[in-house]
Amino acid sequence: MKLVNYFLLLALLGGSALPASALENQPFIKITVNSNQDEIKADDDLTLREAIAILNGDLKQEQLSPAEQQQIQNTTASSSHRIEFHLASGSQKIELKSALPNLVKDSVQIVGKTTHQATLDGLTFATPEVEITPAAGVMIDRGLTLMADNITVRGLSLYGFQVGINPSSQNLPGADIFIGTKTYPEIDERLAPKNIVIENNFLGVNKNRQMPDTTSDFGVYVFDSQGTTIRNNAIGFHTASGIISQISANNLLVENNAVFANGTQGMPDAIRLEGKLANNKITGNAICGNDGSAVFMFKPDSGAVAITNNRISSNGRRLRRAAIHLMGNDNVVNNNSIEFQAGSGVAVSAFAQHHRGDLPSGRNIISNNRFNNLEGLSVDLITYRNEAVEDFQNGDGINAPRNSENRRLDTGNGAINAPQFLANEFFILGGQVHLDGAAEPHSKVEIYQVNSTKDTEYGPLSQSLKTVTADAQGKFQATFTGLEPGMVLSAVTTDAKYGTSEPARNVIITVPGQPAAARSITKIPTDCSLQAVPVAVNPPITPPVIPPVPPQPPVVPPIPVEPPIPSIIKISIPQKVHFALDKSYLSPATTKLLDEIVQVLQANPSISVDLAGHTDPRAPQAYNQALGIRRATSVRNYLLRKGISTNRMTIRSASFNNRATTGQGVNPYALDRRVEFEYRDVRGVQLEVIDRFDDLQPER
Repeated sequence: MKLVNYFLLLALLGGSALPASALENQPFIKITVNSNQDEIKADDDLTLREAIAILNGDLKQEQLSPAEQQQIQNTTASSSHRIEFHLASGSQKIELKSALPNLVKDSVQIVGKTTHQATLDGLTFATPEVEITPAAGVMIDRGLTLMADNITVRGLSLYGFQVGINPSSQNLPGADIFIGTKTYPEIDERLAPKNIVIENNFLGVNKNRQMPDTTSDFGVYVFDSQGTTIRNNAIGFHTASGIISQISANNLLVENNAVFANGTQGMPDAIRLEGKLANNKITGNAICGNDGSAVFMFKPDSGAVAITNNRISSNGRRLRRAAIHLMGNDNVVNNNSIEFQAGSGVAVSAFAQHHRGDLPSGRNIISNNRFNNLEGLSVDLITYRNEAVEDFQNGDGINAPRNSENRRLDTGNGAINAPQFLANEFFILGGQVHLDGAAEPHSKVEIYQVNSTKDTEYGPLSQSLKTVTADAQGKFQATFTGLEPGMVLSAVTTDAKYGTSEPARNVIITVPGQPAAARSITKIPTDCSLQAVPVAVNPPITPPVIPPVPPQPPVVPPIPVEPPIPSIIKISIPQKVHFALDKSYLSPATTKLLDEIVQVLQANPSISVDLAGHTDPRAPQAYNQALGIRRATSVRNYLLRKGISTNRMTIRSASFNNRATTGQGVNPYALDRRVEFEYRDVRGVQLEVIDRFDDLQPER
């Protein structure tokens, strides 16, 4: 409900609106919401809409019924106003009929209740009891809109908020929680909200830990803020980013969140940072299974971000991008685990911020991270000479050595050269390995072990082993003990003036006369879905006391022999599903086939799948490219709702470039309109699938 409608409604109730300052000199109050209805009405129940209107000064307490007034108490035990919830079991979902009023009162806590625990990649989250979502058939752009200082939102599930085609909302981003000034859309940074805390919520996720039928556009939209903390939230299933900043996000702390399965249709990145970004930190998060980058910086106006101690896995599901994309100066990427990325690890795009005379994207320090299973370089410094959009989102591959000082201006981190080892292999002699190489003078050379050498000569930089300093001529040496034949090493160099380089060409450790093949370590991706924590129902049983057994002669058990993994696993599973002309929705016959696929994927967690959307050839390439993505997205979202983790699926469009047949007519075109499944097993086995055509939809 828009603010102008409150005055009309209050007039109908026989009341008048109070100014926003009406509560300024009153003690803090606690309001208990005891109804899941969404209205302002003098009855026995106090609603969330009424609670916000009371704090804002838009609704007088005298206009409430005596029963409602009993839900409001003065409190001296708190340093803020509180909105709490006491909703009956089975009535804990608040279905909004219109947008809630903007919260413009300082010092407010909105606190829900939480129950069972859930985990994702080692992080534990309490499940909220109270859900806030639009009513069926109602489109609302925002859940909670925070436009004051010292506001905390804790222990709620918010989802289903999107702009859609509502003409009155075209300038308003859709989000579960929006943070901005009272003057929005006009900007006055002096009024930007301070000290906002968003913690222990499910954003975009229902309390069953699943993808809701209606998804939100964004999770937390930090439009303008001078201090926001986002911590211990599960943020998932948004059509765009889970967290985004725009005008300013100074002193932003994003800590210990699970940010997963975001960007399913629009802006693909888990966390997207724009605007003024002074003193920002992203630390301790599990960022998994998002459709683009885990963290994507785009033309920051000023400031820098420290990205530390995060577990970043299986991103780039729809658009292949770097796990972390940096623009601007003085960013720090340290001690993160970055793996299974459909793109490079960290990409640095040259971009000049407003202050002139500085490097374009320089002094970005990338150290002590653990990279594995990437489709690009661990560190990729992007040059202006590669101007395609995908180059600036993902990376452009290894750079040639810098051949002029002008290159400092067209490449991330001042085109600092990668270190070079003086040989392609180094020997173990007397239990030691001595490495020699060349790097930028006086730079720090960080030497890494490489755990996987698949399809790359450069990294990935899997484990930092040692850091040494190059001398004035750029020479460096390092001595190791404990290295084994077949180990692969690489390195990066960091100069305080320019930042961190791309990786050196890999070298292998061998024994003289005994050449060893490079070793790879197989890993399984993180499961990017919230899992319920098992709860013990019965008390533990005390084991009976067993009398000691007289000593027996030792029996050596036979060594178990694991059965060999077959080279071909024959699975009766559909390889494709089909669509109607110009459509991307799923027919009942298609969902039956998808349910069969779900059963196989649930029974075989080592299988992942690439979903390719295809079209028939009767429309322009650009149109069919988008239609292919929509079809693949529809299939992926169905599987997500059935509990298949987003980290197991990538999507792409093949348009009409790979037709099912060469014919023309109703039936050949029906075969073209499909999503094909390319199954992969991380164990390396080959899968055999069987074609099914139960859901063909020829034109009539």
